[in-house]
Amino acid sequence: MKKSVSAISCALALFMGCVTLAACNPYDGDYDYEAIDPGTLAAPTKEFVTAEEDAAKNAEYRAAYPTLDRYENTVTVKVAAIQYELEPNVKRGTTPQNQSFNRIALDKLNIKIEYSVVSASTMYDQKINLAIAASQMPDMFYTTTSEMFTSLRDSGMLADLTSAYYRLNDNLLNNYQTYMPELIKACMKEGKLYALPQQSNKYASAQRLYIRKDWLDICGIEAPKTIDEMIEVGQVFLDHKQEIAAATNISANNVIPFSMHKDLTYAGSYSAEGMFNAHGTSLGSFFMNEDGELECANTSAEAQAAVQTMRTMYEKGILDREFLSNTAASVQSYVSAGFVGMVFGEWWLPKDALGSAVESTAVNGADWTWVDLPSFNGKESLPVVDTMLISGYNMVSSTCKNPEAVAKLINLFYDIYYNDNAQDIYGTDVLPSNGFYYQFVPVKLWDGRASDAEYKRVNRVFNELYEGGLNNRDMFKGGLYEDLTNAQIAEYQAAGEKIYTVTTTSGGASVLKRDVVAAIEANPTLKASFNSLRSREKILHFADGYPYFVAYKQNVATKDMTKEERKGWGIYHEMIDENGSYAYVVDLSEGKKQAKYDEFYGTALSAMTDHGEYITSQTSVRFTKMISGESPMSDFSDFVKVYNSNGGELIQKQVNAWYKAIHAFD
Repeated sequence: MKKSVSAISCALALFMGCVTLAACNPYDGDYDYEAIDPGTLAAPTKEFVTAEEDAAKNAEYRAAYPTLDRYENTVTVKVAAIQYELEPNVKRGTTPQNQSFNRIALDKLNIKIEYSVVSASTMYDQKINLAIAASQMPDMFYTTTSEMFTSLRDSGMLADLTSAYYRLNDNLLNNYQTYMPELIKACMKEGKLYALPQQSNKYASAQRLYIRKDWLDICGIEAPKTIDEMIEVGQVFLDHKQEIAAATNISANNVIPFSMHKDLTYAGSYSAEGMFNAHGTSLGSFFMNEDGELECANTSAEAQAAVQTMRTMYEKGILDREFLSNTAASVQSYVSAGFVGMVFGEWWLPKDALGSAVESTAVNGADWTWVDLPSFNGKESLPVVDTMLISGYNMVSSTCKNPEAVAKLINLFYDIYYNDNAQDIYGTDVLPSNGFYYQFVPVKLWDGRASDAEYKRVNRVFNELYEGGLNNRDMFKGGLYEDLTNAQIAEYQAAGEKIYTVTTTSGGASVLKRDVVAAIEANPTLKASFNSLRSREKILHFADGYPYFVAYKQNVATKDMTKEERKGWGIYHEMIDENGSYAYVVDLSEGKKQAKYDEFYGTALSAMTDHGEYITSQTSVRFTKMISGESPMSDFSDFVKVYNSNGGELIQKQVNAWYKAIHAFD
């Protein structure tokens, strides 16, 4: 199934003498489910409002629940961290233990951070479990494993974080209360809050169909709106592979009309997820039937129809013949090389392999377009997303003396990462070049709505700059970068010039072109608009995307743009274009477009733990055989019998018990 079935909670029970076997598998033999009553969270002593709504009330609230107040005496907290690979702009030799965030926390909050668990990501949960078994659980730590959270909560090992929750900054608190109230409820038990769940936009996983626009133009056809049209487009790509090859500088043998990777039960980029969604389903999901019962998608008529479509495409040679051995990485490489005509994926694909193909000098004229999921049998197809998405948990041990410190550290991270004035407030320790690495910060919350605001802001500013006169293409043809020495930078800054560093180089830096910055600074309207961008948006979005935007607005074909202009194709169509890929996420978030929801959003149930691995394997193996023609489509009915008799019916029974139990508290 698409949902991961983990044995973490069972391993945890074995490691900890204080956690009984019942905590691992608390259901009886017929897999009943008894839901936990979340209760009602104790109200804050003052009403929370955002500063924009009522400054006086906000001041009263923050007097009771401050965000970044400093402890009078040093508070020591033991934490856990994952040892990720360093990104290029991070100071070499930076580790969780010596990162600059630790220094800032001690200086500004008087919180001393000590690391009791540091591990590679592949061993992180195991190391946490071992520490717990040895009665050395960190005071606070983060996990993406829901089973670990529920086991620790139900065994009384987590602190109540109600007070910490109210101490979160305005943006994070408003996100929880306005956009994601279900997240907090899911982490509660009998009126207490046992984790600060990660804020994630569930619509970010929505799939779309991406298509080579230049191939459509070469073949003289339109982008498909239905599954039948998608098959027709794939056939036309095959029929015209010689013309495609000649125009794009690739071999005709490398023309792949549609590609995906082999992991059918995985729902990420370059997977079959979009194909299943287009047929009205998603493997591993549960949807409500006409009788008011949840049914598993794996055995549905919609899943069978999707397999039949992929079989048809495989037989015709439209579906990549190598998909049986393809990984997501290999499909990505084929897309980057310009070989693939259609793929399904999420909003980030344009700046991923799609943009690489457009930028490539080895591929002539690559360009992409995209459509919402093709309809099937006359029915609109909707992306399938989670009813509720918690991608991680910030937790605090019940033995921690200062559980509210978790909110202070989260607020500090937020202020450093999202505040453009962070360097003025905290000094140069906020720079990656001085050892700040966001991946190493032990507890944190991403702003689940930040990307929505980013898209709207950058789209607005680009159009304001263009309409305000910053639209001379000759000014941007060569890109928006220039290299300066450190001495030059110091000289220009001393003269009062604004210098925006993009990347540091040996003895200097690559910066936004001074003449462009000067033109913006000289015009009050342009300056005000430009300065409403965040610093990283000026560097990433503007520096890379604006030259492309100007050429695009002037109807210059992608193939006729300079290399520097084409470099901005990905970031523009991903995060700025009002018809682009993140605009799709925003439309879904705001209800302008519709999604279909997987109704099961709990942690892995005991029936899933007992039977999930086998039936997931059977789904992948049997579907692959039917797609590739190794077995007939008539085997689908046999698959349904195998699936149900080997745990599928038990899982469905428990999922329905879960659904009824949790809704008893609505």
